Amino acid sequence: MTRRTRQIVAAVLAPLALLVALLAWGVSSPPGSSPDEDYHMGSIWCANGPIDGRCETTGDETTRELPGDVVQAAACFAFHSGQAATCPLDESSMVPTIRGNWLDNGYPPVFYAVMSTFVGPDLSVSIIVMRSFNALLYVGVLVALFFLLPLRMRHLLVWGALVAIVPLGTFLIPSVNPSSWSILQASGLWLATWGFFQQTGKRKIGLAALAVLLMVIGAGARSDSAAYGVLAVAVAVVLGWRKDKRFLLELILPVALVAIAAGLFLTSGQSGVLTAETERTQGLYSLIVANLQLLPGLWTGALGSWGLGWFDTPLPPLVWTTSVSVAVAVAFWGLKKGTPRKWLALAGVSAGLIVVPLYILVREGLLVGTGVQPRYVYPMMIIFAGVALVGTRRATLSMSRMQLAILATGLTVANSLALHINMRRYITGLDGTGVNLDRDAEWWWNTPISPMTVWIGGSVAFAIALAVFAWLAWSEKKTEQIAITTPTAV
Repeated sequence: MTRRTRQIVAAVLAPLALLVALLAWGVSSPPGSSPDEDYHMGSIWCANGPIDGRCETTGDETTRELPGDVVQAAACFAFHSGQAATCPLDESSMVPTIRGNWLDNGYPPVFYAVMSTFVGPDLSVSIIVMRSFNALLYVGVLVALFFLLPLRMRHLLVWGALVAIVPLGTFLIPSVNPSSWSILQASGLWLATWGFFQQTGKRKIGLAALAVLLMVIGAGARSDSAAYGVLAVAVAVVLGWRKDKRFLLELILPVALVAIAAGLFLTSGQSGVLTAETERTQGLYSLIVANLQLLPGLWTGALGSWGLGWFDTPLPPLVWTTSVSVAVAVAFWGLKKGTPRKWLALAGVSAGLIVVPLYILVREGLLVGTGVQPRYVYPMMIIFAGVALVGTRRATLSMSRMQLAILATGLTVANSLALHINMRRYITGLDGTGVNLDRDAEWWWNTPISPMTVWIGGSVAFAIALAVFAWLAWSEKKTEQIAITTPTAV
């Protein structure tokens, strides 16, 4: 197979397989299953203001009336891991709730406004369409970015996106949680901005447009993603710095991105986090020391040591030890090469992983385990993983075929097991046992596609995506070796 044919096959098969894998995760759980999803669904349904039969006002400004199934979607199973998703839902009447963004505008409006376009009369259909859109958006944007980036930077995008995606990323990307867009921003913004400094012509324009889109996507979903977006832009500026007049002109883009982030950040009620003060429950010094010792729990939590959903879906050590091992191994492998610019950028991201959660915890007088969740720092972990690999020139990261196979196999097993457990939790509750998800099912979508079909299809698709990348990376390395060892005619 020629190099061109391999590239075409990989360009089609890998994104398609990843999309199928994410879609399987998107239907693995019912409406209301992601963290605080009742709040996010209420915010989506009311994103366009009062609408009869969808979002109605009451005499109380803090309360809205929404369709009963939207309000009650997670009422019976949230925090109860043994309970299947068989909540009795009132679809015929409007039910009052205070759970929504209308109360304090705690989240920027963009994510909710876009998701609201998919709201229909059927809750299940609406949620599946939203989740599918977010999965397609993730894959589509990263594919576009892949082909716009210089060849020497493309493997940074793939490794950075995949190395820490299991299980929190695979769960949240195809969800109606705003963190879905935060993950997408973290995966691509720093590379889009850095690539803009490197490319010319139409690709340069395309990368600028993608950088703007990714900033709007992230900062328009969560206020903390506005800050992470600024961090990503700063990383790109450090990595792409040049001493010429053209670069000074190119800095207009980072300035514009920071302005977008600031504007969207100020639309959120969470902007008060910078100045708010609360009473601490213990001494400042002891609180800092205690949280520093516990802080790694947030990082491993994003890789599976904390439960999925409402933290009521615990995952076995095989999942999170594998994910942690792969992420640490790849990042550590990348540290063998670097420049002062890389070390400066990596130090900045590392400082963010420590300072941001520590500041919030100390300000609130809390310890790790309350208040700050792993998904809040997860975007910075994605940026860290990508930046750690800067300086590597091959898609294989100079790893052997066996090393690549071990990494791909480990992530495949971790993803498949996490997907099965997440489905089991809602189909029968975690008190159910056995590999066969079709047996004794108490909940499933109204579709002829069975749970086992979804699990097997999603697991195989994810394995294919990883296998294609490993195959292409190793093929490219073999081609380079042949080119180097082949005598050149004089």
